[in-house]
Amino acid sequence: MNSNIEQNLNKAQDLAKTAHIFATIALVFIGIAILSDTAAPFFRLISNEALSWSERINETGIILVNILPATLLCASINQLNKALQDYSNGEFFSQKASKQVALAGDYAVEAMVAAMLIVPNLSLWIAHEGGFDIRIENEFIGMLAFAIFIAAVGRVLAAAGDLKQENESFI
Repeated sequence: MNSNIEQNLNKAQDLAKTAHIFATIALVFIGIAILSDTAAPFFRLISNEALSWSERINETGIILVNILPATLLCASINQLNKALQDYSNGEFFSQKASKQVALAGDYAVEAMVAAMLIVPNLSLWIAHEGGFDIRIENEFIGMLAFAIFIAAVGRVLAAAGDLKQENESFI
């Protein structure tokens, strides 16, 4: 193999190992954030005897809706973490890893759509306020564009893997 290609693959493998560690740490922190965003409010709901059952259900719904983007982001990072594990093992042209990258992008897109559209609207409706709301922030638009890019790259990698497999079957 060309030494330049080999160097690039070794660098990619090292970077994947480092990114895998950071993705694992991110999963832990997001899991803790989801837990802290739900545990304390649920405890307050359970311990507050002044609330009626319908108020408790509404509050529970709002809590669950608010953690939706973080939950989807956690699923995205989990898929990315699996792909990074494959890449750190040198499996750069794996169909499994390519599909995991695409799925990570899909989950990230869903997380951004949830943050921009679903959470604001369902929160209004659950609170019986009605109406329509959208959160358009520069960071959300940037992250949505990045998530769509990741989903597209995953599909390109999967197509490249299919092409590689097809070419190898002719040899």
